[in-house]
Amino acid sequence: MSVIEIYSCKPGQKLKEGRLDYSHDIATREDAEADAKRRCQLDPSLAKIAYYAVGDEGRFRMLCSYTNPKPQAAAKPRPSSTGVARRRLPVAQAKPPQTILQKILGLFR
Repeated sequence: MSVIEIYSCKPGQKLKEGRLDYSHDIATREDAEADAKRRCQLDPSLAKIAYYAVGDEGRFRMLCSYTNPKPQAAAKPRPSSTGVARRRLPVAQAKPPQTILQKILGLFR
């Protein structure tokens, strides 16, 4: 039984740096092409998708490679719902522990 490794990447990204998914439902090149087109419709920012069939012995072969003809830029993060930028609060610095001499002198104060 072989499994299909699906590599998908964004524009400017290497294929191995992209996302890796697995599938047991894809058996032919036509299945892979249909799946690639569906993935590009769901996420238009995908640039390339490659399908590799991996056997039980660890050998692999390329099943299909699909390049999105019109990849879109990835969506920019949305601003906060209030429209006002949130300010980060400063982090309180921990006091260093007192030395024995400081503790003794503190008793006489």
